[in-house]
Parts: sequence; structure tokens; C-alpha cells
Amino acid sequence: MNDDIFQDLEPQEENQPTDEFTESTEEFVDPEEDVTPNNPLQDEIAPNLVEYTPVEPIKEYKPMNRGLAIFAVILSLVILLTGSCLAGYFAGKRGNKHLIGQKVTVNLASRPTEKDAMTPAKVFEEVNPSIVGIQAYDTEGNVSGASGVIYSKDGYIVTNDHIYAKIASARFKVYFSNGTECDAAYVAGDNVSDLAVLKIETGEELTPAVFGNSDEIVAGEDVVAIGRTDALDGSSISSGIVSLTSRRVTSSSSSYSARMIQTDSAINPGNSGGALVNLYGQVIGITCSKLEGEVYDRIGFAIPTKTMKRVVEQLIQKGKVTDRAKLGITYNEINSITAEINNIKNTGLYVVSVSEDSDLYGKIEKGDLITHINGEPIHTANLVLDILEDCKAGDTVTLTIETAKSGELDFDVKLRANVGQSSYSTLTPDTKQESRENTEKFDFPAGE
Repeated sequence: MNDDIFQDLEPQEENQPTDEFTESTEEFVDPEEDVTPNNPLQDEIAPNLVEYTPVEPIKEYKPMNRGLAIFAVILSLVILLTGSCLAGYFAGKRGNKHLIGQKVTVNLASRPTEKDAMTPAKVFEEVNPSIVGIQAYDTEGNVSGASGVIYSKDGYIVTNDHIYAKIASARFKVYFSNGTECDAAYVAGDNVSDLAVLKIETGEELTPAVFGNSDEIVAGEDVVAIGRTDALDGSSISSGIVSLTSRRVTSSSSSYSARMIQTDSAINPGNSGGALVNLYGQVIGITCSKLEGEVYDRIGFAIPTKTMKRVVEQLIQKGKVTDRAKLGITYNEINSITAEINNIKNTGLYVVSVSEDSDLYGKIEKGDLITHINGEPIHTANLVLDILEDCKAGDTVTLTIETAKSGELDFDVKLRANVGQSSYSTLTPDTKQESRENTEKFDFPAGE
């Protein structure tokens, strides 16, 4: 196998001032005084009488001059202010923890069999109360507009993770269909799925969306996209069809390839985090318009509700996704064309690197070729990605691998957790980018 054709991907007690006093003595002689010695040796030792004058201690001692005292006061204030800022920073980092740990779940409803499809106008009327506008902003005046879907009646809202990626220490305002608004708190986010959760406290029960089962959608099915292009304006609706029930695309907030619903319903940037809805009033996907390389007209994508349910439940309960699976390798895909051009016998995944936390670490090396997974030949990387997406961390898959040292071998591989990160940060976008460039990543489904 010719390795030269492949390029490897780049896979935190003070001592108080003391006063020292020196006793001074003053010797004097009174020549007119008759001194009668009591000691026979006095004439030889002390012909004169000596008296000591007591020294009065200084009552007010000022070890510092006025300028130094002022400097000390200023320094104390600076230290106090710095401490307050740090306390506020860490309090902000911990501030969302009281929102995590709840068990909130939704049921994905099946498509109604005894209900007629509604008109887009009727769907909008029913679903719009569950759609909100979102503004993410900072103290510098930077603002990013998006949409969200009410997930539960107690105030959890699902949206996209990328909406605050360019806003450091983002704050949130949420706008409802009835014209009211309120503050929202950040709960958690996941850049792999591009999903995030906010929480609002209104003291009243909200109207959550009805979520449908995205596994039941079919190509050509009529759908509408509802969102708020401008969070301050009302919701908008666009209609179209399901173009593909499952297409792998790579989000802009991570290098992860995820299965999406493709639609020709217009999805504008402000609609990120909005709803893709079937004509029965069921939300079947969370729209996400920011996807790398997709700049063509009438091509929009939505995160399936099956993925949304799995991710959002973990974000609310654990603050992150913990059961998503990965192999822990980086690779290059060898499809039938690549194999033919380079005279390679089989298709599969050409191993570029293996991370230390992978169950394959020390068993395979760069240049080996993964040809089968669970007995199925790997013609494209999507097959592996689809299988892994339906697995959980801790599950086992069987891989057939052509190794350079021992020929073809089968390995039972325990999948590791692919824990994503949130785009929410106190760092500016430039700082975050620099941090990413200095970090090696080995997240298998990314293909890096």
C-alpha cells in the first residue's frame, strides 16, 4: 500500500515593624556634695555618684510616611476588586449548575392515522406559541439573533449551540409570540450535535411543542420551517418538502459529521434553532442553517428529533453528552475509486492515528486498513458512522482489519465516550481559535 498518497489529518505571620530604643545615660558630678562611701571599695571604684534619667517611650510611632500609606490603601483596593472579579467569574461558571440534574424528557409522537394533514396556515397557528426568538449578547454590544423551541412547560428551551459561538460570556433574552420577553439562563450545549438548552423562569406554565418521531418521515413529505429571522419581529414560516431523510453534513461548530434531515424549505440564519414541522403540527427537527460548505439555494438542514431527544435529555440531566460512541482513531476513507486508482484490494478506513484512550491503541498502527464492521464490508465511512451513532459508549463492535504485521485480524472493540464540548465560552472567538489550533483532536467520527 502506498502511504504517500495520504495526508495525515491533525488529529490550566507578617512581622509588624518594631521600635528599637537605646537608653541614654547622663553622668554629672556635684562638687559641693559630701559623699560618704558605704562601701570601702567605693573610693577606688566610683568616686562620683551616678544617676539615670528614664527615657519616655514614643506613644505614636508611624513606620510609613503619608505617600506609602496611600499606596497601601490603593493596593488593597486593587486586590479587593480583583478578588471580586474572580469570584464573579467562577460564580458565573457555576451559576448554571442548579439547572442541571433535572430529569426532563419528551415523548416522540407517531404520525396520526386518523387526522388529516393541516394547511401551512393552520400548522403555523398551532405551533407558533411554542417558538421563541433569542438574542445572545454581551456587555460590548455584540448581538446574535436566533430561534428556539419550547421543550418543556417548566421553561427549558432547545436551540443551536453555534448561536453564541461569537459572543463571549453570552447573556440571553427570549421573545414570545404574544410580544412578551424575559431573560434566559444558559444550561448546557454540545458542539457535536449543535444542540443547546436554555432555561427561563416566568412563574407560569409554557406551551411546549409537540415533537414527532423523525424516523417516520419520508422523502417528498410536505413540511414547514418556523423561526424568527429577527428575534424582535414575529415568527416567519416557509414551506417545502423533505428532500432527504438522512444526509451526513459537517457542522461549522465542530468537525463532526452528523445525520441531518435535508429540506428545500428556506432556512435563514435567524431561523437557527427553530422548528421543522410536518403538516400534523409535529416538530420533526431543529433547524440549523450554519453548516460548512452549504451555500446553495433551497438546501436547508434540521437535526432529527430522535437525535434531539437523546442529546437534550443528557444536557439537562448531566450537562454534557456522555454515552455517544467513538472508536478513537483518525482515518482516510478508501472508497472503490480510491482503491482502484491506488491498486488497493479492499475498501475501508485507512488508519492515520490511534488515540491513547482507544481500545485499539497498541493493537493497530498507521497504515492498517479497517475493512469490515460487524461483518459488513465498509464501502464508505458513512456506514461506520451510522453504526456508531446507533451505539452507546461501552458497546462492543467487531472490526476486521488488514494489519501490516499480522495480516487480516478480527478485533472486538469496546467503544469509548465521544463527549462533546459547548461553544459557550468566556473567551473571545480569536482566543478560542488559537486554543483549538494548539490542541490535537482524536475524535473518530470527525475523520481527522
